[in-house]
Amino acid sequence: MPNAFHAMHRIPVDGEYVVKVVLGGLRPKSSQPVAITLWVDEKLVHTGAHDQEGAASFADDRQDFGGQAVQMKIRLTAGDHWISVAIPRIYEGLPARFDGPNPSTRPDPPREFKPPANAPPERLEQLRKRFDDATVELAKIPLNGVRVNVVEIGGPYSYSKGPSRASLEKVYTCGHLNGQHQRTCMPRIMTDMARRAFRRPVTTREVERYIALAERAQKEEQSFDEGLAVGIQALLVSPDFLFRIERDRAAASSSSPGYRLTAHELATRLSYFLWASMPDTELRRAADSGTLRDPQILAYQVRRMLRDPKAHALAENFGGQWLQFRALESLTRDRDKFPEFEDYLRLSMRRETELFVDSIVRNDRSVLDFINGRYSFLNERLARHYSIPNVTGPEFRQVDLTGTPRGGVLTQGSILSVSSYATRTSPVLRGKWVLDNLLNAPPPEPPADVPNLDDSNIGTSASMREQLEEHRKNTICASCHRRMDPLGFGLENFDAVGAWRDKEGKFPIDASGQLPDGRRFTGPDELRNILSADREAFARAITSKLLTYALGRGLERYDQRTVKLIASRLPKYDYKFSGLVLEIVNSLPFQSRRSSTDVPTATRPTAANSSSSQ
Repeated sequence: MPNAFHAMHRIPVDGEYVVKVVLGGLRPKSSQPVAITLWVDEKLVHTGAHDQEGAASFADDRQDFGGQAVQMKIRLTAGDHWISVAIPRIYEGLPARFDGPNPSTRPDPPREFKPPANAPPERLEQLRKRFDDATVELAKIPLNGVRVNVVEIGGPYSYSKGPSRASLEKVYTCGHLNGQHQRTCMPRIMTDMARRAFRRPVTTREVERYIALAERAQKEEQSFDEGLAVGIQALLVSPDFLFRIERDRAAASSSSPGYRLTAHELATRLSYFLWASMPDTELRRAADSGTLRDPQILAYQVRRMLRDPKAHALAENFGGQWLQFRALESLTRDRDKFPEFEDYLRLSMRRETELFVDSIVRNDRSVLDFINGRYSFLNERLARHYSIPNVTGPEFRQVDLTGTPRGGVLTQGSILSVSSYATRTSPVLRGKWVLDNLLNAPPPEPPADVPNLDDSNIGTSASMREQLEEHRKNTICASCHRRMDPLGFGLENFDAVGAWRDKEGKFPIDASGQLPDGRRFTGPDELRNILSADREAFARAITSKLLTYALGRGLERYDQRTVKLIASRLPKYDYKFSGLVLEIVNSLPFQSRRSSTDVPTATRPTAANSSSSQ
């Protein structure tokens, strides 16, 4: 979509919203009205038009859109949305003299110099020069100069006030949605609410203070609802709600420093692992009945939860952390060197990787697809960036990459961009990314006194490879660079925004590399083949990354045995994603917790991590 605006925006509640589009730029006089299209989550929701000819303007020889606005009213649901405003078919509707498609039908008389009568020669010369200068300036007006400057979203309007019936049913578990409450209603509601908020059973003594607070507020305000609201507010500021708390207990034996989690602690770990949210009714019911630890029940719950739309949190949160595509939000590029890198391309890159990860999770594909999957999810903008034909429209769809140099996450624009600098590629950064994220073998940090690479001559008097070879002459640097650089060289055909190239400046790309063990390759396909052949290394890497995410903490030395054991079992699942999750969920680190050595019999709460349960 040309001359467009793209952004993610959070809508607070369901309702009507007014989208105000402030325009800018110029168009030739006598052009037809421009179309304004509004897209929400890749779907066209509104099409309007703006006619500058009828708008107030100081210019009578051009269409000046500066400061002019178009308003569109639409209905939006609560949540994060990808909002896009575009001006399509920008070359249509121009005056016929420009020979464009669908020319304007408006009169377009040629400009004529019409001096005032009886003007003195000096004045005529002045006016003639002004006319000639304006003619030259008009010739410079870009045919596609009209653009979207600012987008403002106002609202909500016409939204439903008050809680929905579904919400009332969740709160008023006593069944009295329309009042007529009895003395037992407040204790019952507060107890049920506390169970859900704290994600575990609650004792009578524990919930008494919340009931007492609610009843006191009810008496003061002379309103059951007001009293209940105060009680719920107290629950929602409790540490038991705000944090995932696993209470410390004594070790099961002197030989073992840990203890098994309770069924409800296990349910909470599982739900935040797969959904980044609290357990649902079915998972709580399995914990309440004590059947969650049954291997068949646990496996059923895992597979059910992976099929649920809430499992998209794995793609967004785990994928974003592991593959680092969240860094795209703050990524900048040199506009002179990469003018094609704009917000639409940036958001499309992120969306591709999110959809790719989500496809592996939801369709239970092999985790090896992260390395060699010959498919991806593209829209027209991203396909054009990748030089892949026959993909039209803004909607993302699965595309077969057979016959192209792309496959897996390593050749996706998001990964190639976050592992580059603003002005150039970096075989070092890309090699480090592969070692860290696909092989779980990160190199050490460089010494503080090592000088940076001189990139001022790259592409002009020396290639990137020649500059790095010079850099590696430093013996301190050589040991790490001989591991990183070859991996990065295999991706050098992709520039700093992930587009294919055959040359770097005037130098042909040399995408060959030799690993420390002697294996050689040329280009991204052969590099992928080498990484695919080393399945054990990748299995340990993704196990380590996903186990870290599942536990909400960094892995310790004693966790490595578990990582190796889980990785060794993946072949029996054909490396399917669900197999990896099941092995993690059944592992000792996931189902147990180490006891504090300083308070062996403590009952004080300790936060397992800082994840909010909201």
